[in-house]
Amino acid sequence: MSDIILTDKICKDYSLGTHTVHALVDVTLRVSKSEFLCIVGPSGSGKTTLLNMIGCLDVPTSGKVTMFGGYDTSQLDDRQTTLLRRDRIGFIFQSFNLLPVLNVLENVGLPLELQRVPRPEIEARVAALVEEVGLIEFARHRPDELSGGQRQRVAVARALITNPQLVLADEPTANLDHDTGMAVLELMLEMNRAHGTTFIFSTHDPKVMGIAKRIVTVEDGRIKEDRNVA
Repeated sequence: MSDIILTDKICKDYSLGTHTVHALVDVTLRVSKSEFLCIVGPSGSGKTTLLNMIGCLDVPTSGKVTMFGGYDTSQLDDRQTTLLRRDRIGFIFQSFNLLPVLNVLENVGLPLELQRVPRPEIEARVAALVEEVGLIEFARHRPDELSGGQRQRVAVARALITNPQLVLADEPTANLDHDTGMAVLELMLEMNRAHGTTFIFSTHDPKVMGIAKRIVTVEDGRIKEDRNVA
């Protein structure tokens, strides 16, 4: 399999008053196309920071992130970075990041609107995916009319709607009950099998770890273990 991501000795430092926090320390991680990978570790270990580096939401203090066969993210300008995120990466955030003025259908369809996909195709793809995540009866509801679990499912559907090459998921099942969480994970597994979509999860959830093919353990900003489990 070809590499889709390579982080080469990346470090990330934050200033906290007079102190420097070393969020990531010399992290080298190679991820191949079609992997289904979990990043695990205690709170504050650097999991989310690592996802942000891979997703071009932040830049390392030192080191390099190379993606999709040769894009050095440090060499991309703002427009190139935006297009890379828009066209190739799906994000599932802990905080959902849904637009409060848009309903379920509109939130899920927004990435396709930004890609200028024709309206009939948007409507068909969004309706099908919203039904798959079990929200069709809430299609016209806005985020403040939904439960936390329902908003999480909207966020998952929005991340998957463009059939991205890479999906980055920060605790994607944290707000879901067991059955809904398993249904969402099965949807992701099917995308992985059918389209070769690469998934990287940051998680504490045993359900996610139980279906992962590879588990990377991060502690104190460093990779402590990297093992295949399938």
